[in-house]
Amino acid sequence: MGEILTTKEELLNKLRAYAETPDDDNIKYKDIIRKALLNCPELLYALNNKELESELFDEDGNLLIDKDTGELLGEVDRYFGDNSSIRPSLFIPDTQTTVNSYVCYQVMFDELPRYQNIYKYNEIIFNIFVNGKDRTDKLTGIPRHDLIASIIREKFNWSSIFGMQSKLISSKESTTDNNYVVRTLIFQIEDTNGIVYTPFDENSYIRNNEYWT
Repeated sequence: MGEILTTKEELLNKLRAYAETPDDDNIKYKDIIRKALLNCPELLYALNNKELESELFDEDGNLLIDKDTGELLGEVDRYFGDNSSIRPSLFIPDTQTTVNSYVCYQVMFDELPRYQNIYKYNEIIFNIFVNGKDRTDKLTGIPRHDLIASIIREKFNWSSIFGMQSKLISSKESTTDNNYVVRTLIFQIEDTNGIVYTPFDENSYIRNNEYWT
């Protein structure tokens, strides 16, 4: 039996710990993606959010970046969230007067390799929505949804950013009925199937005995 929680603060402390423990791939991988996208100036530029461009460039067109560490110095967190350009869940935008582009990402799995249950095929899905009024990046001449997709592909394909190598297994173009062009990228990772367990305020351990055989 686990620790008995007796106060609201104890309950919240347990829930907050989910962001720090390595057990849940959904939370862990989404945080890795968030940090990777928010420190990718190519992507933030390609999203073409005019309200936030001052967080990316100074008045002379120089990137606001630490030249030693490569870390962006503006308030790039403003690009992320339920009302911004980068969102950690599927969001299908409505028709609106403001011309916006969005990157939405999901983490999921529904398949195990045959004849065993220790591993799973995790999928990282990026849905890119570009308003039809802004479908081409004028300074490069590249369709904006393809440009954003190529930046994400370069960042994640065959990388080990999640600890295991991710590979691009699908790239599909589509449209919505509200004047958005869409490209959906799916990356696959062969990952362990939740065998790590971290009780609240205790050390992690592997609790699937089959892992040792």
